[in-house]
Amino acid sequence: MNFGKVVLITAMFILFNIFIAFFNNAILTSSYSQGITQSFDFKVHLWINVVIGLFAGIFGGSLLILVNSRVFRRKSFGFTMLTTAVAYILLFIIITAIATIIGSRADPGDQMGVSDSLKNIVQILFTPILFTYFIMWGVIILFTLFLLQVNDKFGPGILLKFIMGKYHHARKEERIFMFLDMRSSTTIAEKIGNEKYFNLLNDMFCDITDTILDNKGEIYQYVGDEIVISWSLKKGIQNGSFIRCFFEIQKKLLKLGSIYEEKYGQIPELKAGIHHGQVMAGEIGIVKKDIIYSGDVLNTTARIQGRCNDYNVNILISSETFELVQNLEDYKLVPIGSIELKGKKSKIDLNTVETK
Repeated sequence: MNFGKVVLITAMFILFNIFIAFFNNAILTSSYSQGITQSFDFKVHLWINVVIGLFAGIFGGSLLILVNSRVFRRKSFGFTMLTTAVAYILLFIIITAIATIIGSRADPGDQMGVSDSLKNIVQILFTPILFTYFIMWGVIILFTLFLLQVNDKFGPGILLKFIMGKYHHARKEERIFMFLDMRSSTTIAEKIGNEKYFNLLNDMFCDITDTILDNKGEIYQYVGDEIVISWSLKKGIQNGSFIRCFFEIQKKLLKLGSIYEEKYGQIPELKAGIHHGQVMAGEIGIVKKDIIYSGDVLNTTARIQGRCNDYNVNILISSETFELVQNLEDYKLVPIGSIELKGKKSKIDLNTVETK
């Protein structure tokens, strides 16, 4: 997933730098200019700009992904911005040095030695044109970081849907939902206090986010100690992602168990209810816009999850939803029975899932 983001950022940076190359050439050849000097070769200029875009995308994109990753999410905003600024200055100097060396090597009549190249790099670093590029790329870096954080705010892929206006008018969708809740949350909150409990929830949600995204899930809502995850039918069915997601989350929390024990005195345990059905999906709100799902499937899924304690199981899933996937060799269905759910007229067949 991060690799894909770096590739996208790199492609955008290269395209932007190609535009800059053509823009500079247009200015130099316009009636407002005295013309192109012998030292300017458009092909060399274009090639250097492509290389700059490539390096800026690979290293700058990787930097931005790192800053936007969970490694920095728990750091203060000031620390993150300071780290980004220092890294950007160093990266800018390195890329400028690379571009200067490539430019000198591209001119057969201007083959400089190492010391001359270093002097040339230092001189270029303090020219007005490079200062302009420094400001311009700084704005681009900040804007890219802003888009990455906005994308995280809405959830991966949701920002693009907003921009494309996909949900400007409500539309019907078939989706799979998982209501994931922490066991004994009230008891834990009373035991460790509100501040520690909040930190526990924050740590847990941060730790399981990558697992959710790796299994193609979309984080729909956080509701107290509960997280609602959603899949389109196509993504959820693929490799049984919606089932694998729950068991991989369990493994992740067990793996981090010693850390939770040390910080909070216990390992968080989760219970899940899974169901699918038709919802209406669309934008809602004026000042604070959001994409919401509305339909009976959400109420049903919430009630399925609420019965986990009754049967002392960690996961409950409706039979019709489990039947969406086939050939899940790692998991087996254990029937619970036909159950009446609060507010539902008809019974629903519930099952738990176990690993083989």
